[in-house]
Amino acid sequence: MAIVFFLTKTQRTFINKKPKPIYELEEGIVKIEGTINAPKNFETPYFKQDCIAYVYEEGNITYDSDTGSEHINSTLNKTEFQDFYLSDATGKIKVFITQLNLAFLPAKTDTLHSIKYAVDDIRYTERTLKNGDLISILGYAVKNDNHQFELREQNDKPLVIGTPDFEDKTRKSFKVFKFLMPYFILMYVGVNYFLFAPIKIHIVESAIFPYFAIFGMPISAIILGLMGNRFEGFAKTFLSFLAGTCFSVLFLSFPLICLFYMIKLEFTRIICIWITVFACTTLAFIMNQKRLEGIFEKDTKIL
Repeated sequence: MAIVFFLTKTQRTFINKKPKPIYELEEGIVKIEGTINAPKNFETPYFKQDCIAYVYEEGNITYDSDTGSEHINSTLNKTEFQDFYLSDATGKIKVFITQLNLAFLPAKTDTLHSIKYAVDDIRYTERTLKNGDLISILGYAVKNDNHQFELREQNDKPLVIGTPDFEDKTRKSFKVFKFLMPYFILMYVGVNYFLFAPIKIHIVESAIFPYFAIFGMPISAIILGLMGNRFEGFAKTFLSFLAGTCFSVLFLSFPLICLFYMIKLEFTRIICIWITVFACTTLAFIMNQKRLEGIFEKDTKIL
């Protein structure tokens, strides 16, 4: 299950606004869904893709020695674009662009790994618009001198461009987040309680626990997942549920456990916090199983 991100104001506006047919346009902020057409073709710098607009980024990758996470330092940005037409079943409208933002489009990437000491890896990223692409655009509709509508930017804000696939995934992510949010809050309260409140109980420290929590949980998840694939009906659902719970608990508790052992937090607090994470995650999945299945079953039917 993907971890859901908080939606920005632009994303919320883009996702929540319903597209309008071109023949029903009125002046103001509108969202239009249609196919692209433009006269000129560009070729992207790295992948050599034919397109009518693109954003190219090149960056050096550095790696955090403690966490292994990537940090990309942009060294080159290049864009080429043009005005284009957007068409739907009801008509055609011209789209005027002075700045290009394709952050909501899928990216094509490649990483050039360096074998030389102290030489960074390089990440190449391209996002493109091509003739015939089905996209959604959020912009400002205005009438020109010929009383025809045009789509333009408003107040120096670039047009928001996305795809139906992006919108669908973002809506589903927002729904998942909405369903699970109460349990995240409960988990947050429980973790902070056992971290700071006085605890009267004492649990004898176990040398096995950290190995089970860090290595045993993913192994259990894999085994349960493989077992679930051998069954049908309730058995498959139950085993898959347990596998998903194990993976989720590992993801949520792994950084906490590492931190707590590094700062030598008392074992009783560590085990209580881990149990809290496990209980809240399990409760969240049990209470929302049907809802989550309903969201992801739609993807399966489409495929």
